[in-house]
Amino acid sequence: MGIIGAGLLLESCATSLPLVKATPKGRSLFIPLSRFSGESKMMIVRSSSLENDILLIKEENEFRALSLKCTHEGVGLTATDKTIVCPAHGSTFDFKGNVLKEPALRPLQQFQTEISNENVLIHLI
Repeated sequence: MGIIGAGLLLESCATSLPLVKATPKGRSLFIPLSRFSGESKMMIVRSSSLENDILLIKEENEFRALSLKCTHEGVGLTATDKTIVCPAHGSTFDFKGNVLKEPALRPLQQFQTEISNENVLIHLI
C-alpha cells in the first residue's frame, strides 16, 4: 500500500468522539460535567502534558479514564463506538481496558476519577 493508501486507511479509523483539551492543575485534569450533555457517553481528553490522549467514559454517574496508549508497543489507540483499537498491530480493548485481541497482553492503564465541584477530575498519578 502506498503513502496515499495509508493516509486513507488512517482517516477511515478516525474517531468521531468529542475532543476536550485540558490543562493540568497539579496532578489532575479537570473536565466540566457540562461537557457530557445529551447522548455523549465518551470523549477524548488531550493535554500537552501527556504523551497520549485519555478516553473518558461516563457510565451512569461514574467515570472511567483509560490511557489511549497500547500496552503492546506504546502506539496511540483509536476509540470506536464498540472497542478501542491499535492501528499498528491490531490489538483490541474493551471499554474497561481489558484485552480482547492480542498481540497486547496487558490491560490499558486506568486513571482514578472523582467528581468535584461540577467537574470530573482525572488523577494522573
